Amino acid sequence: MTDDEIMAEGVKIAEERAQGKIISIEELCARLGITLETALALGAEEASRIYGKPMRIEVLPDRPQ
Repeated sequence: MTDDEIMAEGVKIAEERAQGKIISIEELCARLGITLETALALGAEEASRIYGKPMRIEVLPDRPQ
């Protein structure tokens, strides 16, 4: 997807959320064409910007149960 396409899809998603639709992280990733890891990294970056201190996401391997 181009940057413009991603921004247009983001606007659609924001409108749907404003109308009360719950959108899963998996659906967000699929619609924006990004991986879950990328979404988490972007979220951590945005949280760092908002709160003014470093935020990070640690991905731990699955543990057998």
